[in-house]
Amino acid sequence: MKTIRIVFVATAVLLFCACENKEKSSPADYPEWEYTQIKRQLQRGWNTWDTRSIMTEVYVEEKLGVRLSLVDSGGKENDEIRVGYLDADAALVHPYDHSYDGSYAEADVSWHDINVKMRCSAEGKNLVMLLTPIGNDNKGSIKVRPGKIWEAVKIDGWQRVMPDSFELVAMYGTEVMHGKVVGENTRFVKTGDDDGYYLCSSAAPLLVYVGDAVTIDAAEALLNSRKDSFQSAERTKWGDNYEIHRAMQSVLAWDTVYDPTDDIIVTPVSRNWNMSHSEVSDVAGGYILFDWDTYFASEMLSTDNRELAYCNAIEITKSVDKCGFVPNFISTIDHISYDRSQPPVGSRVVWTIYERWGDRWFLEMLYPRLLRWNTWWTANRMVDGLLCWGTSPRNGEHFSDVKYGKKHALYESGLDNAHVYDNAEFLPERNILNYNDVGLSALYVADCQYLARIAEELGRGSEAREISNRGKKMAEAMKQMWSEEDGIFLCRNIETGERVHEMDPTNFYPLICKVASNDQARQMIERHLLNEDEFWGEWVIPCTPRNAPAFKDNYYWRGRIWGPTNFLVYLGLKNYDFPEVREQFAAKSRNLLLKDWLKRGYVYENWNATTGQGDDVFSSDRFYHWGALMGYITLMDELTD
Repeated sequence: MKTIRIVFVATAVLLFCACENKEKSSPADYPEWEYTQIKRQLQRGWNTWDTRSIMTEVYVEEKLGVRLSLVDSGGKENDEIRVGYLDADAALVHPYDHSYDGSYAEADVSWHDINVKMRCSAEGKNLVMLLTPIGNDNKGSIKVRPGKIWEAVKIDGWQRVMPDSFELVAMYGTEVMHGKVVGENTRFVKTGDDDGYYLCSSAAPLLVYVGDAVTIDAAEALLNSRKDSFQSAERTKWGDNYEIHRAMQSVLAWDTVYDPTDDIIVTPVSRNWNMSHSEVSDVAGGYILFDWDTYFASEMLSTDNRELAYCNAIEITKSVDKCGFVPNFISTIDHISYDRSQPPVGSRVVWTIYERWGDRWFLEMLYPRLLRWNTWWTANRMVDGLLCWGTSPRNGEHFSDVKYGKKHALYESGLDNAHVYDNAEFLPERNILNYNDVGLSALYVADCQYLARIAEELGRGSEAREISNRGKKMAEAMKQMWSEEDGIFLCRNIETGERVHEMDPTNFYPLICKVASNDQARQMIERHLLNEDEFWGEWVIPCTPRNAPAFKDNYYWRGRIWGPTNFLVYLGLKNYDFPEVREQFAAKSRNLLLKDWLKRGYVYENWNATTGQGDDVFSSDRFYHWGALMGYITLMDELTD
């Protein structure tokens, strides 16, 4: 009997070890493998993922597609159709719904003597694009070009364009997708043995399909059905907040692009920023991702799109591998700001996404990088236990031009021309501004708090305690930044020890990490936030107090209202018992978002704090995704109720 027991125990141990080894060898245990599966899942089918124009549909697997452009009655062509493009001769675009999977998308496009509604629907290998004229004065044409989307990018597929139909041929000719252009007065123009394009009147309906053949009437019915299904599901899910989520999803979905050079799908701030900042805009469009912008996009995406949320959070955090911190920006072919970072909001966003979707591998993949970024701040930007914004030139080279150093240090703050730094000086020997910064220090304490949660969740108890203690030390040091006379936390000049009395929304950030006591929070809110001479009003909250001289500048971070600062201040309000203030703050924020979304479909980069206008200046992109944070404030509360 004893022998039988020994054999049984030994067998059980061997089986247990075998199972353990099998689990450990499974590729699903590796975060990189999981991320690869997500990318493969996203890189399927049709979508509007060429950053250069919303009127281009891309079949991602083969990098082939259909490009539409506008040709006016005088023969001038426009193939760069983007929302809010500020070129003097740009098309005017009113975006509407856009599902993330491309199953339904709609936009109105006007340019010269062309006014059309474009609606698209994709499912698997099938694509339907239907353009219908708006009004009776259309005199131009629509140019339809099937085939390669990125001419300068090597691909193995090709096209056969013929007078009556076209074919998109997959790699090695193993698969052929058939398509057709149906429109009034359609004319075929041959440009090569197997190439050409179609010119169709913009005064009549135009149908382009790939895959299953459809008529114009059938396409209309299909698109109506897809639209009804999409909107019905959205209304059911979001109820009274339907239009808020609709604005947020629209800007996120239309701004999501595929980059063929780096082979990624990401959601940059806007297509216009991609084109103006990418190193390959002339050949492939490219992209640019900014630090805190991308983290906030990831969090908004996580409300209903796990894959896109993960892709954006992972791509921006992976940049730590190249420079030791999350940089101000990363762009195509490793164009990176190696000298500076941006506000440390990553750990909170990653934790928030994890709480929504629960994938442990996501934490495992990003935690070491977030930890490295967290320790970089104290090693490179800490003075007297608090943090300063700065810039660290590569290879140890110091800036000979101090103004250049200050400019880049302000870029690190994310508040490029904020008035609070007008009198700050750049210290080239230390690579920092001479201010202990309230906002940065508070965000760092919060970063420690959330990073410690991640470490604890991953079973790294000792690291969690170390990270937590690091945050507590800085929180303690922050207490010296409180000014009882002013009733708010203030920056400190590290050279003179004097308080910096200029204020902006970042002075409220100590509420985020709960450094402020209840009484201090009350003073901050009553004396400053609700003060209509400073931050309160019909539209809130300006990045310069209304009674400060710089408020009237109304230029970028001087005097205007921004989604990220509203969002961060609101996170702080959630930590204290001021429900009426929170409710008013959320209402004012979403009302500002909806003001022009309901009229023109725009989601602005920033807004005029007096009029509530978003496009009164050229320094405000009309379709910049983090503007949707103004509505996400409301959606976030609904998701956590």
